[in-house]
Amino acid sequence: MHKLLPFRIHFEDPEIAPIDLDARDAEAARQLAATRRGVPAGAIRKVKIIREKANG
Repeated sequence: MHKLLPFRIHFEDPEIAPIDLDARDAEAARQLAATRRGVPAGAIRKVKIIREKANG
């Protein structure tokens, strides 16, 4: 079973707010974000894994 990773997805259109979601990989995150925002996957500008800040 794959661990879900936190992703932040940014869209080409500045009117569409970035979305944070959990997915097993970047492609899954891209498809899920496109579906949730009702846009084609091509409308996504950037998919980034959200890294937790280290304590200290």
